[in-house]
Amino acid sequence: MELAWLEDFLEIVATRNFSTAASARNISQPAFSRRIKSLETWVGASLVDRSTYPVHLTSAGNMFLPRCQEMVREMYRLRTDCRNVAGASSQLITFASLHTLAIYFFPTWVHSPGMPNAPMRTSMHTADFLECIEHLTSGRCDFVITYDHPDGPPVLEAGPFESLQIGQDRLILVSGVDSSGQPLFTLDPAESDEVPYLAYSWNDGYLGKLISVIRSRSRRPLNLSIVYQSSLAEGLKHMAVAGHGVAWLPQICVRKSIAQGELVQIGGQQLSLQMEIRIFRRTGSSNRDVEALWNFLAQTSERRLDGSISIAR
Repeated sequence: MELAWLEDFLEIVATRNFSTAASARNISQPAFSRRIKSLETWVGASLVDRSTYPVHLTSAGNMFLPRCQEMVREMYRLRTDCRNVAGASSQLITFASLHTLAIYFFPTWVHSPGMPNAPMRTSMHTADFLECIEHLTSGRCDFVITYDHPDGPPVLEAGPFESLQIGQDRLILVSGVDSSGQPLFTLDPAESDEVPYLAYSWNDGYLGKLISVIRSRSRRPLNLSIVYQSSLAEGLKHMAVAGHGVAWLPQICVRKSIAQGELVQIGGQQLSLQMEIRIFRRTGSSNRDVEALWNFLAQTSERRLDGSISIAR
C-alpha cells in the first residue's frame, strides 16, 4: 500500500469525478483508476461506486474515509518530525531518471565542478518514462531527469512544474562490425534483404516515439525487420555489439563502444535526432538543498550549456 493511493482516494472524494481527480493529481485517468483499484484490492473491498455520476462512496468507502484522512495527516506529521530531529543537512535529494541517463549521465553530472553542497546526498530511482513522470507528479521524488524533444511526447507541459536543460544527446543508428571493422548491416537501397532491427518495447514511453519521428522523416522506406525488443537501451546495445541487428541508441550510451570499434554509426545524420536532457521539478520546495541545486542550475542555464553541464554531446 502506498501513500499516493490514499491521497488519490481523498482526491476522488473531493471531486467525485475520475477525470477531474486524475488531472488534479497530474496523471492520466487510466493510471489514476488503476491506483484506486490497487487501493481497493489492498483494502479488500470496493470503496467507490462507479455506477453513479458523480461517483459516490460505498459503505466501506465511507468507513475508510476518516481513517484515511487521519493516516495521511499522521504520515506527513511523522515525516516533518523526523526531518526536524535529523536536521535539514541530512536530507536526501531524490531523483527519478531513465536508465540510460542514470547510468551514463548522472554520475558525472552530479559531481560537476561548482555543484552546491558537494558531495550531495542523493538517491536514484530508475524507470521508464511514464513511471518517472508519475514519481514526480505524486511527490515521490524531488527531480526527474529525462530526454525532451519538440516532436516527442509532451513532458509535464501543464501543472505546477518547471524544467531546465542540463545537457544534450543524440539518438543514432548503430550496427555491430565485422573482423575488418566494417558495419555488419547497412541500409543500402540496392539490397533487398530485410535488415534485422533491435527495437524498443512497444510500451517504451519516449525513445521509441522519437524513433518513429526519425523514420517518418526518412526519404525512403527503411527495410527493417524486428528480431528483438527490450525496454532498456543497454540491452539493445549489447545485442548490437553481438551482431544481432541495428538499433537506435543514445550516443552517450554507445560512445565508448564506437571508440573501441565494437559499433559504428550508420545511416548518417539524417537518421539521427538531437535531444535535450532536461531536469524537471514541482514548482516550489521547502527543502533548502533542493532549492540550492535548482538555483545553481538556473544560473548555469543562463550562461548556456558549457563543458561542465553538457557532458552528453
